[in-house]
Amino acid sequence: MSSMSVLVVENDSEEFSRIRESLRNEGFILSNANGAAEALEQLAAREFEIVLLSMDIAEKELAGLVSAMREVRRDMPLQVIRLARVRAPGDAHGSIESGADDFMKKPFDVLELQARTRAAEIRWQRQATLLKEREFYRIAVAEEERLSSLVLDQNQSLKDAYEKIRRLNDELEKANKELEQIAAYDSLSGLLNRRSLFTRISIEIERSIRLEVPLTGLMIDLDRFKVINDSYGHQCGDMVIREIGARLLGGLRKYDYAGRYGGEEFFIVLSNSTEEQALGIAERFRHDMEDASLSCNGEDFTLTVSVGAARYRPGESQEAWIERADRAMYQAKQAGRNRIAAG
Repeated sequence: MSSMSVLVVENDSEEFSRIRESLRNEGFILSNANGAAEALEQLAAREFEIVLLSMDIAEKELAGLVSAMREVRRDMPLQVIRLARVRAPGDAHGSIESGADDFMKKPFDVLELQARTRAAEIRWQRQATLLKEREFYRIAVAEEERLSSLVLDQNQSLKDAYEKIRRLNDELEKANKELEQIAAYDSLSGLLNRRSLFTRISIEIERSIRLEVPLTGLMIDLDRFKVINDSYGHQCGDMVIREIGARLLGGLRKYDYAGRYGGEEFFIVLSNSTEEQALGIAERFRHDMEDASLSCNGEDFTLTVSVGAARYRPGESQEAWIERADRAMYQAKQAGRNRIAAG
């Protein structure tokens, strides 16, 4: 049972009560802040690991508030989950780009809130552990360097000290790489997280324009994923996300990139690929998923995907390109699911 402290930023008492009731049996210690200023005051005065940013706030102010929260908690990690009503297709993307670690749409599902808050707890624990290890190694390296300066006249001792420093530096580098891995990859699917995905998309667009080579994207959405969660539980839903990530990583070329775009949506960047080539890759993946037999908790089930393909048009923004792929994916769903459409 968790004992992590969660700060719920919500000025609607009924909405806060609903959140508190949803997490009542999860073991989290909940506090309420009625606004941004009060949230920053509480973060400065008390230890909080997770912030549920549920209060309505203008998107242009969101990035500044999230940045200020992280500045207050500079020495320790802080997980920020944004809860908001989706009024436009880019709302979830805007929240992540503003610095939030996760996004949930309102009105929220109780089980999803519990699962995402538990996932935030796991991410916080991993980051905190790595930070502690990195600090330990930093202190250890500094101490070894100090000791080595005291035994300069003892060649063998000096050699041993330098060897210890080398090992500790290797461990420090490893810890830093693990932190970078956490920051760049989605912990569940193993694919690029949304922030890293958009960075890679920008790089590939620039490369496509500079080298005058085609660039095509695939938007993949799991068909009836909610039915799997409702029928078999969120644990099986997580298993499906991991399975999709593994299949994408195993099936793509080494110079292609796959990222988790949102809950059950994935975006694939196919470098130097025409739309025809992309449709072939999409069809192989669609067929592979259609024929796959999945099993969880003793239950066997199947899963299909709908895919939208869109070739990048020079001069358009990455948002417009992704939106065309997204629209094509919805056309595939509206045509009956388990199929591919080009946009």
